[in-house]
Amino acid sequence: MDLKNYNITVGEVLKNPQAKAMLQKELPMIMRHPMLPMANAIPLRDIINNAGGYVSPRKMQYILEKLSKI
Repeated sequence: MDLKNYNITVGEVLKNPQAKAMLQKELPMIMRHPMLPMANAIPLRDIINNAGGYVSPRKMQYILEKLSKI
């Protein structure tokens, strides 16, 4: 998946069934969050910069690597 230098939006990522399935496995609580639909227009770059309290840097790197291989 082309992450467009992390400018791809959350909505674009979630449109990919493989990416969505991987995120549901790796981040189940976030993927079930009721506010997730509001994040569809947010660039992945913004999510990365603000996820520190929820996702460890190591986990974030792992997820980004998996996304880039889809």
